[in-house]
Amino acid sequence: MKINIAEAVRCEGESFSADVSGSFDGIDFLGESYKFPAGAKVGANWRFDGQGVIVSGDFSADIAVRCARCLEEFVYRLDFNFVEYYKKQPEEGVYAYGGESIDLSQMLEDNVVINLPTRFICREECKGLCGRCGANLNENECGCKL
Repeated sequence: MKINIAEAVRCEGESFSADVSGSFDGIDFLGESYKFPAGAKVGANWRFDGQGVIVSGDFSADIAVRCARCLEEFVYRLDFNFVEYYKKQPEEGVYAYGGESIDLSQMLEDNVVINLPTRFICREECKGLCGRCGANLNENECGCKL
């Protein structure tokens, strides 16, 4: 996902915005692979401050995941806001850009990882699996006496 910053660089201090949506590559993190079957939607705002570009906005996407309790697959809605800084010369903690556009992909991937919950739960009342026989307790009682 890219934004064109040419006009912003010419008009220092002026804000620009765009809604960008499209495919979003899967992310591998801590041995898990997260897929975005419907892509992602990004509302981005940016302005050039004389030295770099401040990019802020919101991200929204559905992720195919497994419940940590019952192991059933479900779709989790990930929504978050972001604010990041881009400069032509890379520095620690600052994203780099070149030319007249900024590719938001790496920054969005980093922010997705930061905003992932530690565990995915399909619903608050999920009963999970039986510790003895492994039956899904959401579907029926297993009969084990734990």
